[in-house]
Amino acid sequence: MLRSGEAAIGNLAVRAGEVQALITANFPAKSLADVQTAFEGAGVSGAPNAEVLKVGALVREQAAAAIEDFKAAEMWLFIKTPEVSDGNNFGVEVQAYVLGELVKARTEITGMIDTVHAYHLLRGATLEKIVKTPSKSTDEETKVEKDGDKTTNKSTKTSKTSASESAPLADYVKYTAALDTKEYHSCYCKLVDLRNAYVKASLIMGKNAKRLADPRGDNEGQSANYSSMY
Repeated sequence: MLRSGEAAIGNLAVRAGEVQALITANFPAKSLADVQTAFEGAGVSGAPNAEVLKVGALVREQAAAAIEDFKAAEMWLFIKTPEVSDGNNFGVEVQAYVLGELVKARTEITGMIDTVHAYHLLRGATLEKIVKTPSKSTDEETKVEKDGDKTTNKSTKTSKTSASESAPLADYVKYTAALDTKEYHSCYCKLVDLRNAYVKASLIMGKNAKRLADPRGDNEGQSANYSSMY
């Protein structure tokens, strides 16, 4: 766990750079008005918005990876916390403060996992009002056939699929596009928050490295020297 924690802590800045690269690659500079116009142009077919699906899945995967990174860092700090003592606890207080900041960041990141399903639930409820799903009906026909003195009944079944079509209300089209635009921007914001969480964690761990690794300055746990991660 110490080794995993050291690896995660030493990789915080790298992960921030990786998330920033994903933001740059998936969110070209354009206004939300342009984004909504593009989504409206695709029309309302009932199919998922491919662009929003892509960035939503990206947020979920990156959030899951971040949760693991922060958990590993938290465990490292927990293991490095010395036994309770009557004095010389300033370094221990620093450890507790940093641990609290990591837990707070991880809790916020955990909420990002809900990105995909909450969006689909709301979008599906809207599309249900404007997209008609095909209905299937079955007709059965019975024919009487006579072969000499023998009479038999034969039945045949035919299936018909139909759907009533009508132009969706313009406001619903705009609402769906606006919902997609909102989710698109929300995914951008979540990735920015993820990047910032990594940066903040890297800074707070780096600036307090000595206290975190050896809170009382008595070389406790010296076999896992924090400075070796840089």
